[in-house]
Order: sequence, then C-alpha cells, then structure tokens
Amino acid sequence: MVKLIRKKLKGSTLIEVLIAMVIIVVIFTIAMQVFSNVMQTGVSFRNIKVQNQMMAIAQEVRETGVVPQETLVIDSIAYELKIGAEGAAGLPQLEISATQAGQKLGELKCLINQQQHEEN
Repeated sequence: MVKLIRKKLKGSTLIEVLIAMVIIVVIFTIAMQVFSNVMQTGVSFRNIKVQNQMMAIAQEVRETGVVPQETLVIDSIAYELKIGAEGAAGLPQLEISATQAGQKLGELKCLINQQQHEEN
C-alpha cells in the first residue's frame, strides 16, 4: 500500500492546459473569420433572387413602357427605379438598384424603348 501512495502520477499542469486552450481558441477564431469571409463573398441565394427580380422588373418596364413606381418593396428588399439619361442608341436607360436594411444588394442598368408605347 505504501508503494502506491508514494508513486507520482503523470499528468498535465494547469499552465499546459491553459496554453492548449488558448491555442484552440486562436485556431477557432481564425477558422470563423475565414468561414465568415467565404459566406459573404460567395454567391448567395438572396443575391440570385435579387438579380432575377430586377430582371423581371426591367422586362415588365420594357413591355409596358411605364415605370410603375420609383420605389418597389418586395420581400423586405427595396428596389429603386430611375429613368436615366439616354443610352447608346438614343434610348432612355432604366437603372434599378436593390437595397435591404441600408445594404446594397445589386444594381441593373438596361435600355428601354418608351417611344414605341407612346406612339400606340
């Protein structure tokens, strides 16, 4: 029994455990930053949805020749429509920009032919 009590058990000291924890936290923090950057720069479903919605709005304006409103809100995304200066072929340019909570999600510029609808 005496031999068991005097025998030293091998283990980690408190300092070694703390150093290991600090290393794990640093590696985890770096991994989270890399993951966050990848998620922000990647093509997201929301960006694809916004692009498709802007193209649908532009198509509707081309077909009708009328800008429905200056600002449309669809699914909490604000689409601002502006008729800009004449473009390359002397046609007016439609500019659509999408924002959500102050963050710009995208913009689309295209030419429209309003003269065709004004003559009818």
